[in-house]
Formats: sequence, C-alpha cells, structure tokens
Amino acid sequence: MSISAVWPAWARRFRPGQRKNFRPKRRRRNDFSKKQTMADLLPDRSMPMTAQPEISLVIPVYKARQWLPRAVDSVLAQSCPDFELILVDDGSPDDSGAICDAYAAADLRVRVIHKPNGGAASARNAGLEAARGRRLAFMDSDDQISPFLLECALQQAERFPDDFILWKYCTGESGLVKQREEMKVSVWRQEQIGNLYRNGWFGAVWAMLFDRELLQTSGVRFDESLRLGEDLVFVFQYSRALFAKHPRGGFRMLEAGLYFYDNNGKENSLSRQFAPDFCENWSRVFHETLTIAEQVFHIPAADSCAIYQNYLRTIGVGLHSVLCLENGPMDERRARARAWLAGPYADQLRRVFRQRHYFSLYYWPLRLRWLGGFARLGQMQAENESRYLTWHYRGQAIHDRIFGPVR
Repeated sequence: MSISAVWPAWARRFRPGQRKNFRPKRRRRNDFSKKQTMADLLPDRSMPMTAQPEISLVIPVYKARQWLPRAVDSVLAQSCPDFELILVDDGSPDDSGAICDAYAAADLRVRVIHKPNGGAASARNAGLEAARGRRLAFMDSDDQISPFLLECALQQAERFPDDFILWKYCTGESGLVKQREEMKVSVWRQEQIGNLYRNGWFGAVWAMLFDRELLQTSGVRFDESLRLGEDLVFVFQYSRALFAKHPRGGFRMLEAGLYFYDNNGKENSLSRQFAPDFCENWSRVFHETLTIAEQVFHIPAADSCAIYQNYLRTIGVGLHSVLCLENGPMDERRARARAWLAGPYADQLRRVFRQRHYFSLYYWPLRLRWLGGFARLGQMQAENESRYLTWHYRGQAIHDRIFGPVR
C-alpha cells in the first residue's frame, strides 16, 4: 500500500503531482443579509477569571447604547488581565441591556446585573455588593480608560497599601495615555484633602481606587436619597474610614491622563443638572463633606474658605434655576426659594461667613435674604462665568485689604 493511500482526506490535495491542480477556495465574505448579534461581531477575548480577581470595575448603564461599546472595549483591552467588569443595567429603556448581555456572553470577565431604574447611586451600590475583587473602581458608561490604568493603579496600591490611589483625567481623547511610559506620582498629606478638592482632583468616584474589604467592613455606601453629589459624600466618608485604619497614609496621584472624561452628551452645568430639591440636596452634600474635612482632617482655613465659596456659588445657581428656569407657578417657586433662605443651612452659612470673614459675592444677598440679588448673580455665573470671576476677584482683593487674606 502506498503512503499516499493512507493520507487523510484534507492532505490528499497536496499529494505529489497534484499540486499544480490545487486551487484555494475563495474565502466567503460575511453575509450581512443575516442578522448578527453583538456577540457575533465581538472579538473572542475570553480569558479564565480567578476566584477573586485583583480588581472589580463597576459601570452603571443607562441610555448608553451609543458610547457603551467604546467604554467596555477600553476595559477589555487592559494590560492587567486579572479583573472583572460588572455592568449594571439600571433599567435602561434602550438596548443597552442587550449590549451588556452580548459582552458577557463573549467574555468570561464580564458580568451583568439587570435592575429597575434607581439612579447612579443605586446602580453603583448594586455593583459594589456584587463585586468579588480585592479592590474596586468605577467608570461612567460614556467614558474611556487608558490600557494601563488598572496595571498602574494596582502597582501603586501594592507598594503603598496605606495610601489612597488617585489618577488624573483628561477631557480630550488625545490626552489619554495609550503607550507604556514612566509615570510621575505626586504625594499629598491627609490634611491636603481640601487642596485636592479645590484643584478639581478629588470628588469624582471614577478617578480613584478603593479597598473593597474596607468598604464592606465600614459600611460606606452611596446615599441613594441624593440626586446629585452623592459621589463627593462617598469619597469623603471612605477617606475617613481609610485613614482611621491607616493613620500614616496619604494620597498618591498618578500624574497622567489615564481616564478620558467625555463631555459629549453629558449634562455638566449646574443649571442643567437642576432638580426640584437642588438647594436642599447640595446643602446636605456640602454640610457632610465640610464636617468631615474640618473635624476629621483639620484642613487649613484657606481650603475651608474655598469650599464654602463653592458651596454658596452652587446654591446661587440653584436659586437662579428655581426662580428663572423651572416650570410652575412663580408664587410657589418664590416660596421654596425663601424657605431655603430661612432654613438651617442658610443660617449656618451666614454665621460662618460673618464670623470667619470669608468673602463671596453672594454674601450680602444671603445675609439680607435678597432673592433678586441671588437670581442675578446666579444668572451671571451660569451664562457668563468669566464676568462673574472678574467681579469675584476684584471683590476678593478689596476684602483682603480690609480683613487680610484667609490663612
């Protein structure tokens, strides 16, 4: 029997003397007439996941079909493979939930939670409870992360377990780190938490790494009764719990664009983020964060002053929204605005600004309970912030000449 007689069928076309007759079959193109699911179109990136991954990344999903694939793909492309991605479908009315399920079917590292709509705080809490990783991070469904974010953050956490790991973000995709490079790290003391907040690097929950076990033992959760600012309260409460456990710890900031915060489609301005209980909501947020910042971290007076000024500016935009932008009877809107000016939060602000000699353009409208002054300043701040800041700095300079700068 010849050797060629026992060749397998697939090899017979290569038998001696028949090579010249071999014609490779033309590759069939994708038949786009057939309906394809997202799982069919996704690359196969499935990888085995350990019983306890190094990190869990939680993404709340609501009306995110346009941007969600970009966000998830940036997570699946991480240089650190030992993670789990938890997509929390918060009752999204579009097909975002189906996109989540398709990713979970294509990659073992992706898990999906479907729940009724409850807001970002509720979705993040659901992801936090389901997480299995040693550490925890959050991301918005319309943003994007550098391929090296998880790797760099985990390296810092392993080397400095007592510290709170943060990273900078960029608002343009070109600023996102896409190649491995040596990364500068800045170190901040605990009492500089107010300075971090003033510079815009502290308060966004998607720009920091959390110890999941500490979150479980401390009971720190997102306040689901807050419609806005719940992440600011969360990170201040977590900081208090972290440094109670690690008194010698501090903050470590990765000085690179590891997170792309996409403004496209986001309703960022305070006037657009308006809710009927806007002023009460933000008063609770600032009261809680200032209490922790001053009583636990003993921040310098200059940082405290800056946070109180931001507090009053936020309320100014809120009262402008109540009086000028919200729908409903004017008498009812005026009554709600006056109720806040006569309430305990406004009384506390009047007392703090008077006793500590803090400056704000809103101080005299606050002290006199002058709704018209609040509305005009709020409109200026919302529509022409550069003009507002010009008047603010001029007033601050005159105030400092009289009372001296806050130190």
